[in-house]
Amino acid sequence: MRVTNRSDNNQIWQDLETHACRFSDLDLNRLLADTKRFTNSHLQVEHLLVDWSRQLVDQSIQDSLDQLATNSRVHQFLLSMCRGDLVNKTESRAATHVEQRSLHASDQSLQPMFKFAEQIRNGTLRGHSGKSFTDVVNVGIGGSHLGPELVYRALVQRQGPRLHFLTNTHPAARSEILDGLDPDSTLFIIASKSYGTFETLDNAGYIRQWMIERVPPNADLGNHFIHVTSNPEHITNNETVLRVPSSIGGRFSIWSAMGLAIAIAFGIDVYQDLLAGARSMDIHVLEASDIAHNLAIKLALLAVWNTNVIKTESHLILPYDPRLQLLPAYLQQLEMESNGKSISRDGEPINQHTSPIVWGGVETDGQHAYHQLLHQGTRKYSADIIVTHSASSQNDYSNTEDWILANAVAQSTVMFTGNHVSSEQRFKNIKGRHGSTIFVLNELNAFNLGALISLYEHKVACLGHLWNVNSFDQWGVEAGKRLADDVYGFLHHGEAQNVPPATAALLNKIKKA
Repeated sequence: MRVTNRSDNNQIWQDLETHACRFSDLDLNRLLADTKRFTNSHLQVEHLLVDWSRQLVDQSIQDSLDQLATNSRVHQFLLSMCRGDLVNKTESRAATHVEQRSLHASDQSLQPMFKFAEQIRNGTLRGHSGKSFTDVVNVGIGGSHLGPELVYRALVQRQGPRLHFLTNTHPAARSEILDGLDPDSTLFIIASKSYGTFETLDNAGYIRQWMIERVPPNADLGNHFIHVTSNPEHITNNETVLRVPSSIGGRFSIWSAMGLAIAIAFGIDVYQDLLAGARSMDIHVLEASDIAHNLAIKLALLAVWNTNVIKTESHLILPYDPRLQLLPAYLQQLEMESNGKSISRDGEPINQHTSPIVWGGVETDGQHAYHQLLHQGTRKYSADIIVTHSASSQNDYSNTEDWILANAVAQSTVMFTGNHVSSEQRFKNIKGRHGSTIFVLNELNAFNLGALISLYEHKVACLGHLWNVNSFDQWGVEAGKRLADDVYGFLHHGEAQNVPPATAALLNKIKKA
């Protein structure tokens, strides 16, 4: 597919700049008073309502953005990706995470994972002493843990073994998890797509020794370890291996065997619900060829408007539900690792900003911490505000749900309109003019969570196409790994050929302290 560069849409970009100048003088309170604004600024897909009426756009701006997407053939790109075309050219791969969760593919490729998960849950597969597994430790980092842990923390109705997540190699992290576990009834998932990730392999070695020291000599530990990877040839023992297709990136991998921990904790039916929710969003995104009614493309266009036209510097993820406390970290990786790029798909420097800094935290906690900066600071930002609220809720928590919803909408409104209190006491005034989008889930369940994650994945792919970057590689993380090897060599062996003198001096100072 031909890549459309910014120069191909010069007139649209000029129109958008003109709109930005015009919009800077508009009375935003009058916009919210428009009875048609919500109607023209929201979409609902299944049980997810998305309202962007508090974004700094009007219908003329939306029309120009829609034309940008049409000219750039964004929808055609999504179809191409889902057909399995070679969209990750730096690694000569397709990006098959959407295809992986299709009904036929998931039934075929996930059967080994489902079988293993059920054997753990029903006690068919046991530890060396005959005990059933009561605890499962997912040993992985980045895409190998963020998705499974997000789902585990979000869906609290668990009826399987307890899950634990070991990511980095710090002794405190290891002790916090391992000290309370029974080695006879603990299963370890060694999750590494490449099977070359230092932290994961180092933790795996440490855990194996931890087990050996705590079980009888010659105990068979084969059932205590399972490996999830795209490179099964690296597993030299007879322990179980589940394969992840190499065409599925780590940050998109919960739809593959990397979701094993989810299937063990909740069961196959819940995992299937997660897949079904994602598929429902896939169907919407791929079938909605009308740009104005395609939710993923709409979110991507709003991000382009915020990042490239009105020059926001960061984007917040603000879940008003503590069960979604890990959503900011998950989306931080999804967005920044995918689109934090400065070289185009053509191999040329990018002449515009790509991914903003993505950050955030659970609310309403943040209102009592960093919202002061949001409301009266000097930085431009945009925000996604995620709420769970049932319209028919008449339970013991309905008043609390209403209060949380009221806070979410109020914060979004103040971000948008600001609040002028006094000309004499200007320190009380809030300028506003920050755009935000409100996401409302009628319930936090596996289906809705799958749909939400899928929506963000499609948004990221659309953005990568609009910015002309490869959303499916992550070469920027490699240099730091190589340098860490050099520094480690200096610390242990004094090998200084790849360590600059200033760095060597720092390390020597630390070692002598």
